[in-house]
Amino acid sequence: MPHSLFRKRLEPMLMLAGLLGMLWLGGRIGWPAIRANIGLIGGWFFLLVVLYLFAQMAFMAGWWVLLGTRARRMGYWRMFGIYLAGDSINYLVPPANLTGEPVKAHLLGRSVGFSRSLMSITVHKHAEIVAQVLFLCGGLSITLVQFALPTGLWFVALGVVVGMGIFVVAIFWVLRRQAYGALLRGLVRIGLKKELIEPHRDATASLDRWLSLFYRTRMPVFYLATFWCLLGWCGGLLETYLVLQLLSAKAGLGTAAAVEALAMALNSMIFFIPGRVGSAETVRVVAFSALGLQAAQGASYGIIRRGRELVWTLPGLLVLLKMRVGIGGASREVTG
Repeated sequence: MPHSLFRKRLEPMLMLAGLLGMLWLGGRIGWPAIRANIGLIGGWFFLLVVLYLFAQMAFMAGWWVLLGTRARRMGYWRMFGIYLAGDSINYLVPPANLTGEPVKAHLLGRSVGFSRSLMSITVHKHAEIVAQVLFLCGGLSITLVQFALPTGLWFVALGVVVGMGIFVVAIFWVLRRQAYGALLRGLVRIGLKKELIEPHRDATASLDRWLSLFYRTRMPVFYLATFWCLLGWCGGLLETYLVLQLLSAKAGLGTAAAVEALAMALNSMIFFIPGRVGSAETVRVVAFSALGLQAAQGASYGIIRRGRELVWTLPGLLVLLKMRVGIGGASREVTG
């Protein structure tokens, strides 16, 4: 079976399995208890949606600082729209946090050139992962000190952090050594025709030079981008803290950090499920239960967080629709 056909069949099956799993889990926990907890959050949901704007702006600032002054003349809010467009694709299409990056590169490349666009996105994704590892280390350290986790869950979370840390170091090493050129050569070795590679060779060489130069001369900018991304990840922590105050007044900031870190670590293992349908909700039930909170609280928070995430896909999809209509209109004008 061709890979593309296998993927088209597998993804709906994974989504259906996740949805059925979520329905089963809700029935096991009890839908009345879940509805009661969602009612405690009530209208505060809209505040959570608004507050996440600041997390998105922090991630965007991490990307913004990586572009040169001339490139930034396109304007912050226009670039923010491109960021939201890619972020929506990242959320809806697996693998999570990767599929939308080529979309960002394409949209930004119209203004600053594709090589510079892709360079900034590559470094930004690296900074985002470094910030995520730092956040996980902090959150899991708090978890270790304040809570007695099941041994298996602790080793799974620790394994995720170690794996991501190794990945971060590997990225540092690879990006300084002509990563994209090596990727093209690898594709040729496994059977891709050279004539398909040749038109991209010069652009790839230029991109590798920019990346190598950046990591040799502009590391302070990388650290600044990582700082902004870390603030972005803390947006989820703030959201979790506010929800916990509504659901369980006894839960403090340490509990919120533990919930967010555990959920983040476990979610990193299910990136291949489209939208993490069902699985993200299950992960939060596991995190809440492991920390001595009610499973119904975890399920209700999972549903509320899913709602907030879906609301935040709408601006990005609208940006994509607007740009697509603009491209289509321009094409019709040229044809006419």
